[in-house]
Amino acid sequence: MKQLVYSLIAITAFSISSICAWGSDEVKGERPVFLGTLETQEGNTYNVTNIHFGKDRNSHDKIILYEKPQNLAPGPKGNFITVIPPVDLTTATLELQKIQSISIPDAQTLWKWTNADSKRSVKMAYEYIEVVVTWKSGSAIHYLLELGPENTRKPLKIFCDVVDQKPEEMKQQGIVLCQTIQKVDLRKKGAPLPSVRSLVLDEPCYRIPKENGGGMKATQ
Repeated sequence: MKQLVYSLIAITAFSISSICAWGSDEVKGERPVFLGTLETQEGNTYNVTNIHFGKDRNSHDKIILYEKPQNLAPGPKGNFITVIPPVDLTTATLELQKIQSISIPDAQTLWKWTNADSKRSVKMAYEYIEVVVTWKSGSAIHYLLELGPENTRKPLKIFCDVVDQKPEEMKQQGIVLCQTIQKVDLRKKGAPLPSVRSLVLDEPCYRIPKENGGGMKATQ
């Protein structure tokens, strides 16, 4: 009998702690799911979910933004960055939870930086694209975003799932909960940055707690 009482107390305590966590500003132990609207350079617009920046869908590398130099301009021999981005430029981390929108003002122009200190016989060039990040604070800043080594087969992309309609918003304790989406309604997409005109982010959602049933994982 005592064991049963202790079990009930433990379950009750777990449930209360879960509710408290969902009521706080930060949902602990859960990764946010990012949703929004993606527009391509051709003018096509998509409702997207599971938004992720990386070289593949499963990468968790920190992505650095380099504030664009004011004197950056094309030269007679191409579009070269003459400073060392990791050393000479102000940086920020690309954190979608803090971002309202990302736009690409000139998708046709890529900037190159070559590491002159490299010991390789052939110096490797890295490609960058200009992006305008509008932070939730309201400031819009021009950055350079590294796509990867020149001619790489795995450049930085926006990975996401395309859906016909945005899922209806459901909140619990002020937190947006992710709605279950049928797997047949998800269309995986990997968009190279030069193909994107803008990405407008909605409020992120969090997976429904297991004790409540459901979740963000697509169902059959």
